[in-house]
Amino acid sequence: MVKKNAGRHIQPLTMREIMRLPSLKGSNVIAGISGLDHGVTNAMIIEGPDVEKWAKPGLVLITSFFALEPLGEDDRRGFFQKLQEIDIAGIIYKPGRLVSDAIDTYLAICDRAGIAVIQMDSSITYEAVLMDVMGTVIDANFSLLNTFYDIHRKTIKLAVEQPSIHEITVRLKAQTGYDITYFDRTGNVRISTDPKRNRFESIRFEEFYYPHYQGFHYFNARIMHESGDEEDAIALLVTLQSGAPSYVIVHKPPAEVSEIDRMVIENYASLMLMELLKQEAIDQELFSRNNMVVHDLLQNRYSSHDEIDDAVRKLSIDAHRHYQVMLLRVAITDSSRSNQTHDLFSTFSRRIKQLYKNAVFSESGDRIAFLRNHTSRSVGFDRAAVTGVLSDMQADPALAPFTYLIALSDSTDRYSIEKIYGQVMGINRLFDADHLANRCISYGELGIFKFLIEAGDLSYLATYVDPRLQQLERDNPEGFKTLALLCECNGDFNETARRLYVHPKTIHYRVNRIRERYGIDVHDSNDMAQILMAGKLAYLLESC
Repeated sequence: MVKKNAGRHIQPLTMREIMRLPSLKGSNVIAGISGLDHGVTNAMIIEGPDVEKWAKPGLVLITSFFALEPLGEDDRRGFFQKLQEIDIAGIIYKPGRLVSDAIDTYLAICDRAGIAVIQMDSSITYEAVLMDVMGTVIDANFSLLNTFYDIHRKTIKLAVEQPSIHEITVRLKAQTGYDITYFDRTGNVRISTDPKRNRFESIRFEEFYYPHYQGFHYFNARIMHESGDEEDAIALLVTLQSGAPSYVIVHKPPAEVSEIDRMVIENYASLMLMELLKQEAIDQELFSRNNMVVHDLLQNRYSSHDEIDDAVRKLSIDAHRHYQVMLLRVAITDSSRSNQTHDLFSTFSRRIKQLYKNAVFSESGDRIAFLRNHTSRSVGFDRAAVTGVLSDMQADPALAPFTYLIALSDSTDRYSIEKIYGQVMGINRLFDADHLANRCISYGELGIFKFLIEAGDLSYLATYVDPRLQQLERDNPEGFKTLALLCECNGDFNETARRLYVHPKTIHYRVNRIRERYGIDVHDSNDMAQILMAGKLAYLLESC
């Protein structure tokens, strides 16, 4: 399809071009010839030196310099210095009113500063020049406004059709001639007008700014493709209410994209944002509904098998006999970003849904639980795939730094989901974030520790704890905690000291004192087993 806006740029009126206006016929450049291509946005007659109060970039000053006559030499130089700093377009000079011979000095300063000075015919009035310049500027702006209106009208017409993201990228390409890719960084979703372009390995964003016509954050996107080729492209940041970053990537270097093309791109990016926000609202409503249904399934809030059948049917997880629960708990390690837990869960859940279409989830506080429906031949959630997703997330600087614990249940039928949810919640209670990080544990791996989870009355189990350890916990809670953590760390004194923020010698001292007073020896395998069990039980009792 032929590009409709190819080669169309917004051509600003320049100092060179205003010399062709009727009122400036016969004018000539008397200084600053290097500044003739400066763009003109406005014009004003000046008879006062306080230029910093009213001048703007692109302004043409129409003057006789008479207002500078009372000023000293330093103030006159300061006046031209201000003009250079403001970046005016140039000066139209009308001769005849200067008493002094300072004009040569003015022209020399303008030459050095690159400020174009055009000398007009002294018989022409200021008003005639002003009307010519401003009339041309207004005509150019009117043409620009018409172009914008035409682009906006076409975009609104497309919006009525409620297009998909793919349709928007196709229409945008038709308008600009450039390939377009929509990139959802959180979910790693890529929709492109050229399938080859969305198979990139990495992308690096560096923000830059345009002086005009910018309604989005713009980035120079450095894209590395699977082939090893690199390309520069423009990327517009499209931020949803959830804060998830998405980008509209225009596969063209920034310097080669015209201003009118940017108008088109901005309009279509706004349309894409509108459609994404609509979809996000639908997804949020669906999430809230499904979140409650999943939560009720996990907690066994349904009173009959028929209600459970109806719930799994609503969630579209009723195709197979078996169900498995996976629980993810995260701990953000940067306190300044502690409010970004939902961002982590949003990223994780999107990627898990890409791996397992028949999985639903329920989010609560610092954990999120997934329920998957699978066949008897399926292995359920794949440990390597799940931890791979989390490792990729930990390597992403856009996400808050975190540690995690993954708990995997056994498999069961739909009427016993509460039981396997209890398994992952038991693992969650059994291992705190300080003692276990970045681990994936299945219920089947717990071995003897299962009885701590499955026991109904934990306080009754406390009667089986070695009396020496019961006494130690009453007399010296800090010493009891030290022994329990040392056993968790497989007898590593240095790691235990690091976690307790003390010196290793302090750990040795505590262990020796406890052995002398209570007869508990961490080097004895029987005592170590007793300490491990007592420590786990104490932690479970605290968390209940």
